[in-house]
Amino acid sequence: MASYNKIILMGNITKTPELRSIPGSNTTVARTGLAVNRKYKDKEEVMFIDIVAFGRNAEVIGEYITKGSPLLIEGRLSMNSWEQPDGTKRVRHEVIIDTFQMIGSKRDSKESDYSDSYSNNFNDTSSSKDQPDMIDEDDVPF
Repeated sequence: MASYNKIILMGNITKTPELRSIPGSNTTVARTGLAVNRKYKDKEEVMFIDIVAFGRNAEVIGEYITKGSPLLIEGRLSMNSWEQPDGTKRVRHEVIIDTFQMIGSKRDSKESDYSDSYSNNFNDTSSSKDQPDMIDEDDVPF
């Protein structure tokens, strides 16, 4: 049976990313949270999701992302389970980031030094040459 594990989320960072290094390797790990809102009728629901990035993604997130920053992420769901010293079993779900996009621009966030092109270099596998030119609505046949 085929399997597919892909998650796309957009929300705001809940706390400044915590950076660590994996012992024995030079791989950087960034852990933080993402608040994702859902509005329906007269109510609003908020989900708080743990997110993790590795390598260069973690370095960029650690350098440019702070609490409250809007972020679009694409990744996969991961489950960690462990047993505490008292015998209690624990489970944690988190999203492992494959790619991400910083939302907004340098003009929107004066304290940030990133630009949209900088963020695209790390996360967008297509080049700007692959992007079609803007289409005028008068050229659309329907």
